[in-house]
Amino acid sequence: MRLFDTHCHLGDEKLREHSAELLEQAVSAGVEALTVICADPENIREFDSFIPKLRALNKNITVYRSAGLHPHEAQHASPELYQLIESQLQSDAIGVGETGLDFFYDFSKPDVQIPVFEKHIDWSVQYNKPLIIHCREAAKDTLRLLNRPDVISKQNPGILHCFTETLDTAKQLVDWNFMISFSGILTFNNATDLREVAKWVPDTHLLIETDSPYLAPKPHRGRTNQPAYVAHTFELLCQLRGQSPEELSEILWHNSQKVFGL
Repeated sequence: MRLFDTHCHLGDEKLREHSAELLEQAVSAGVEALTVICADPENIREFDSFIPKLRALNKNITVYRSAGLHPHEAQHASPELYQLIESQLQSDAIGVGETGLDFFYDFSKPDVQIPVFEKHIDWSVQYNKPLIIHCREAAKDTLRLLNRPDVISKQNPGILHCFTETLDTAKQLVDWNFMISFSGILTFNNATDLREVAKWVPDTHLLIETDSPYLAPKPHRGRTNQPAYVAHTFELLCQLRGQSPEELSEILWHNSQKVFGL
């Protein structure tokens, strides 16, 4: 059994100093690969040096990275940051983002977020790399902006990460070949509707993640999340879908490799 944490923030200050220990614990939990998400100006400027150091810490786990700017940080978009993101997409970044829209928080205004998201969509098409999408209280506009022929015609247009939207939204995204990724939220007591979505998603469109250091699953809820905890979400997903760990782990591994073009 092998697991792929498709979305974690090991560059976050809560995790960075403990990287070696966290990678070791991830390996012990069956995690053989993870994607470290670029989300803010500090990540954009530091990942070219940080990621190689992270990769050197443990040869038993494969560390990938993305390049992008989180919607919370859209107000900080600049030609300098755009140039750095593009250079990383031309190099070893395997995904575009974390990008998207967040109308729940007010860190960046919607009219600031939207053009930044559109820029990431353009990059995804230009460099043929999947979008890694954050969506909170913005499903209508997210779908509207994704509904482009050059996006929805792609075999692997991207991932709706940390999915918390409705079944109807999931169905539309699957029709457009997007992957649906579930985090530790799936284990929360109030996630009844989300668990129904997780039962429905076709095998071909399913992913898991931690979004660490955020959203630790039960039984670690309220603590700092880490890649090893993806095993708890995986265990619940096996139960919900009636699939064996061996079967589901191979499905998820294949999907992770496919969406990132590995």
